[in-house]
Amino acid sequence: MPKVSIIIPVYKTEAFIEKCARSLFEQTFKDIEYIFVNDATPDNSIDILEKVISEYPERKNNCFVVNHAKNKGLAAARNSGLAAATGEYVIHCDSDDWIHPSMIADMYHAAIEHQADIVSCDFQMVYADKTVYYQTTDWNEEKNLALNKYIASGWTVLVTLLVRRAIYVQNKLSSMEGYSYCEDFNLSVKLLYHANKIVRVPHAYYYYWQNEKSIVHNMTEKTMHDEQIMYLDVINYFKKNNVYEIFQEPLCWRILKSKQEWILNTQTYDKFLSLHPESHQYIWSCPYLNFKLKLMMWGVTHHFSLLSRFMLLLRHLRHGKSI
Repeated sequence: MPKVSIIIPVYKTEAFIEKCARSLFEQTFKDIEYIFVNDATPDNSIDILEKVISEYPERKNNCFVVNHAKNKGLAAARNSGLAAATGEYVIHCDSDDWIHPSMIADMYHAAIEHQADIVSCDFQMVYADKTVYYQTTDWNEEKNLALNKYIASGWTVLVTLLVRRAIYVQNKLSSMEGYSYCEDFNLSVKLLYHANKIVRVPHAYYYYWQNEKSIVHNMTEKTMHDEQIMYLDVINYFKKNNVYEIFQEPLCWRILKSKQEWILNTQTYDKFLSLHPESHQYIWSCPYLNFKLKLMMWGVTHHFSLLSRFMLLLRHLRHGKSI
């Protein structure tokens, strides 16, 4: 059994796959299993990958390609990779990103030293014109308090988590397929909840390429719907495990964030009111909302919709937007 399995979905990343693969093969850690999932990519990504693999003969026997007959999406690709993984620990990597040469070695050694179920690291957000260091949640404090902070944090990415594979298997955890936004949040929160010991290595080993054409930068009604489904699923999961009350506030904050667009149109007030109404008690504490949005939400939820309508009218006059 290899010590670490790295799962890499591949779809339309021919411009990045070589850099990604080389960073994986040039890890200082030796006992790695590489599982590339060809999600029916229509470009030359797999040809490029196979060429790179041939240049690393010491890694070749530990490289496996899982092929999808048709495109199934990122979540399904990750699940296929997870089903094929045999490592003691599992980590994910997107095929348009790359990692530091000592990432796997340092994270695995931290896992062994601390007998940790999950090891996290920081990451670099790489833009076309700049790189931004992002510090992830510190797990030194009491776990539930730290998990609340994680839920409330801005970036909850799966690719910075080295996870004992038994956590996936024993709790039957996988990515929710058919959705294209916030799947990372949904799965990572469940994994972290089930981990007995979590440690953070305070180094930015992962380089997260920010494509301006990605879903994160192009929010639609579909992505808003997916975001809400991911949050509601975690809420239901925690309710089934009788721990929802512990994490209720930051989860409700996320619900409020996901439906803020509905408060900007009188035609969607009913949608706003009906989606997880218990979140409304956290309007004023929600860190994602500005004062005007909070006031408008408060007005609608307390039968003072005239206040919200008046604010929308002012917004319409100022920006020429529909109310």
